[in-house]
Amino acid sequence: MAIDRRIRVAPFLQREIAIAVHGMRDPRLGMVTITRVTLNEDLSVATAHWTVLGDLKQRSLSGKALASATSMIVASYAKSLHMRILPQLRFAYDDDEEKRHRMDDLIRQARTTDTDGGAQPEPPVEAPLNPTRGASPHSPPSI
Repeated sequence: MAIDRRIRVAPFLQREIAIAVHGMRDPRLGMVTITRVTLNEDLSVATAHWTVLGDLKQRSLSGKALASATSMIVASYAKSLHMRILPQLRFAYDDDEEKRHRMDDLIRQARTTDTDGGAQPEPPVEAPLNPTRGASPHSPPSI
């Protein structure tokens, strides 16, 4: 039952937090995107994962702006959440996008060391044929 409730509450919180962040007029706040919201099992803590367009300085400034505006953001969605206990809001920087970019760069570097310079994708590996009839009890019958 709690999993179902988390699945319903998380997108609502993501939308409401994003609207509240978009309406903030803090000069420290950059182009912040709320990527997802996760809730713990008893719905007492909501973690809003965010990213920002810019460098480490902008990331630091935006993190400070979000931290200082936490109570204002909670107040903006508190009336419409309809829960007995309001989840405590925390912010966490989402570095998944940076990890994806690093992985893409590593793949690109690896492809340039290929004999063709990464121009052609690897050929698909064909599945081996079943050399013996009935080799596995789960193999399809031979015709």
